[in-house]
Amino acid sequence: MISFSPLPAKPPGGGSLHIIPAMVLYRFLFGLGLAAYAPYAFIRQAAGGRRIGDWRGRFGLSSLPTFRRSIWIHGVSVGEVNAARTILGALREETDAPLVLSSSTAAGLAMAAEVSAADGAIPFPLDLARPVERALAAVDPTLVLLTETEIWPLFLDRCERRGVPVAIVNGRISASSFSRYRRAGRWLAPSLARVALFAMQTEEDAARVLALGVPEGKVRVTGNVKFDVPAADRPAVAERLRRLAGGRAVVIAASTHESEEAAALAAWSVLDPKPLLVIAPRRPERFDDVFRLLIEAGVRAARFSEPPNTDVFPPPDAVLLDTVGDLASAFGAADAAFIGGTLAEIGGHNPIEAWAKGVPTVIGPHVANIRAIAAAGSAAGAAIPAGSAAELAGAWQELLSDGTGRRTRAAAAARLVESHRGAARKTALAVLALRKGA
Repeated sequence: MISFSPLPAKPPGGGSLHIIPAMVLYRFLFGLGLAAYAPYAFIRQAAGGRRIGDWRGRFGLSSLPTFRRSIWIHGVSVGEVNAARTILGALREETDAPLVLSSSTAAGLAMAAEVSAADGAIPFPLDLARPVERALAAVDPTLVLLTETEIWPLFLDRCERRGVPVAIVNGRISASSFSRYRRAGRWLAPSLARVALFAMQTEEDAARVLALGVPEGKVRVTGNVKFDVPAADRPAVAERLRRLAGGRAVVIAASTHESEEAAALAAWSVLDPKPLLVIAPRRPERFDDVFRLLIEAGVRAARFSEPPNTDVFPPPDAVLLDTVGDLASAFGAADAAFIGGTLAEIGGHNPIEAWAKGVPTVIGPHVANIRAIAAAGSAAGAAIPAGSAAELAGAWQELLSDGTGRRTRAAAAARLVESHRGAARKTALAVLALRKGA
């Protein structure tokens, strides 16, 4: 997400207008928006909707671990934390500075707490003066890394005042976002100017940053660090899914959104023979709704968090993967997968974890967030396009029926990931050059 502080018009008679009024206006508008949104967020969570996360920590109301001259990296949610984890691993090989990882969501913070390369995990502060100042005082960073395109004006302002360089890492800008940012123009410029380095995923992303007015010397193409994510290290997850499959093939609908579970279920229902269907919703707050969907459809289903009693319960036909952080490991049991956020108009989620396990994927048409990755997968034969539940069924059936073809695509997927590795180290070396006197 990009947030930005508005830049007021030049006063009559020429001369420059001090930036403080713009920041005051931003703080007022941000506070107003937060006050309007907070009651809705709490009501939604109480009703079983999306979890807020550590709101006390984000408001600066709880204590934080303290560090000295650390490197702070932020990933807004699970996907970004996964990328941040990879960069942390590369940084750990180059420096002995304390490494601090933050996230904004409950699921992201839970994952961050398990990252072994990090010396601490904290909730990212809301862009308000007190939370930001308390977090910066506790973390004492000599360098801050924001994944993808996380720009918060007040946070950047406070980092600048402390002389702390900030870099965007694994940066990307989609076509729709680029259009909005160009319209923002001079409103966005003050925030972008406070970023010392933009380490972008692709040449296209870099070109878009340059078109927004960022100097060429601040922009580098370092690649997508998600290709460097290490292989999942929980083999027990895949082993358990294979036991539940009982010799059947396994298909995974990964990181799904509303309507995509129904599409996956419809696709699975026409497959012959039927594989074990594993559904992994993107958001934990939807676990109960998706399990209810399976039961109401008459499917013999089990929750992964609560394995069935095999003495009285027949092997399930579908498994709800209702645990956080196990999807990458689950791909180890899969014969084929569908990548969510691509049939629903979300923009797509990361297929790289599936490819790293040698799993060919089916990807829908909505790929704004993963356009370059999806194109590379399609060209390599690691990804098959599908625009509907019927096409998803056809693609899954093809992969399950043609063992030779599936193995060819699986090998292509693994090769694709291997050929793109190295971005994390490039990123680590680029950002470490920004540290001053550390």
